[in-house]
Amino acid sequence: MPNYRDYTVEELAQDDFFQRSVRQPTAETDLFWSDFLEHYPEKQAVVATARAFLQAVGNIQRFPTQEQGRQMWAGIQRQLQDIDTIEPASEPIQRPIGFRWGWAAAAAVLLLLGFGWWFIANTLSSDRSVVQHGWSFATNEPLVEQTNETGSPLSVRLIDGSRVVLQPHSRLRHPKTFDSAKREVHLEGEGFFEVTHNTQQPFLVYAGKVVTQVVGTSFTIKALPKNPTLSVAVRTGKVAVFTLKAMLEAAKNHGKIANRLLLTSNQQAIFDTRSEQLTKRLVDNPTLIQQPSTNQYFVFENAPVNQVFHKLEQAYGVTIQYDTTTFSHCNLTAPLGNEPLFRKLDIICQTIGATYEVWGTRIIVSGPGCPAP
Repeated sequence: MPNYRDYTVEELAQDDFFQRSVRQPTAETDLFWSDFLEHYPEKQAVVATARAFLQAVGNIQRFPTQEQGRQMWAGIQRQLQDIDTIEPASEPIQRPIGFRWGWAAAAAVLLLLGFGWWFIANTLSSDRSVVQHGWSFATNEPLVEQTNETGSPLSVRLIDGSRVVLQPHSRLRHPKTFDSAKREVHLEGEGFFEVTHNTQQPFLVYAGKVVTQVVGTSFTIKALPKNPTLSVAVRTGKVAVFTLKAMLEAAKNHGKIANRLLLTSNQQAIFDTRSEQLTKRLVDNPTLIQQPSTNQYFVFENAPVNQVFHKLEQAYGVTIQYDTTTFSHCNLTAPLGNEPLFRKLDIICQTIGATYEVWGTRIIVSGPGCPAP
C-alpha cells in the first residue's frame, strides 16, 4: 500500500485505490481512510480536496453549463466546509467563484484545485455513468437513512423482513435493496435487531469500528457517539463480532479475520474505543432462552444442587462451573420463580454457603461444600 502521507492532492486523485474509494466505496475503503485521517489529521484538506474533485468531475460527461458549474462548485465548497468544521486548526481556503462558466469552466475548476489538463482528457474520453452522491457499499446506490427523532423506540422494517428497533437519537443507514451475497447496514446509537434467517446472505452491521455478522438471530448493539465502549449483546442465536481493522487486514492479505469473537445467547462483546480491544462476557441481565415447561420448573424440594445448576444452564444458556465433589452433599429447597438469574444464584449460594463470580462468559461457584448426612 502506498505511503499516502506524502501524497499531494494531484497524486492522491490519480491513485487507483483512492479513485475506487470515492467512486465505489465499501465498508473496507471507508475504514481505511477513516483510520488514515485519525493517524494523519493534517491530511484532512488534501483528502477532502481530492475527494471533492473526483466527485465533481465524475458527474461531467460534457463541459458543464453555467448552472452545472455553479452546482458542481457549490458541492465542492460544502465538502470543504465540512472538513473545516471538523478540523478548525487551519484557516479555511478562500477560492474565487465569481467568474463566468462556459467552455473553459471545467479547466478553471481543475486549475483552482491544483490540477492541470491531465484529467479533462481522461474524463471526457471515458464512457462513465453519472456517479451518485452519497455513502454507499458495494454499489453506487445511495443509502436510505432513518433517524429516530422521537422520545420512544422506533421500529424499522427492512426489505428482507428483518426488523430494527431504534432507540431515540439513533440512526440506521441501509441500501434500498441488498446485495445478493450479503446484507449490510450502518448503525449509530442503539438498536435491537431481529434478523431474518438466510444462510446464503449474511447480515452485517457496521457500528463505529466494530462489525457484527449474523445469519439469523436477535441482538442489541449500543454504539453511542460519546461512550468509551461499544457493546453487542445476543438474545438468541449466534453472531460473530470483529473490528473493522481486522476485517480490512483480512481482505488485504486474503486471510481469516483475526480476533473474531463468537457469541451465543446471553453473551456480549465489549469494544473499548480507547484501547480498541474486544472482550467477551455475559450480558448484565441474562434472560430466559428456554421457557420453563411448567410453573414449577424452578421450584426445588431437597434437590441436589448439581440438578439445580443444570436447570439454570439450560434455561439461560450459561456455563456454571463448580467442584462436583465439594458440593455433592448440597441440596436445595427453594421456590424460585421469576427472579433474574443472578438473584436466583444469590439465593442458592446463600442457602448452601457458597459464593459465585462471573469470569468472562462463565459463572464460577466456590465454597466449602455441605457436610455429609
